[in-house]
Amino acid sequence: MESDHSLTTEERDRMTDIQDSLIERYVEQKEALEEGKKERSIEIGREIKELQREMATIKEWASA
Repeated sequence: MESDHSLTTEERDRMTDIQDSLIERYVEQKEALEEGKKERSIEIGREIKELQREMATIKEWASA
């Protein structure tokens, strides 16, 4: 399905930044779990969810 709105350069750049951040957070979370730092892992999980929400918002807007 074609969307009426394509991502702007800024939106594409932000999506790339979010994807990079997600990779970093997943690695940090894995390391925190391996080190037994449960609270830090939970905190990172919240950051991951927020980044995922932001990405979903950008995608929804682009498909509107």
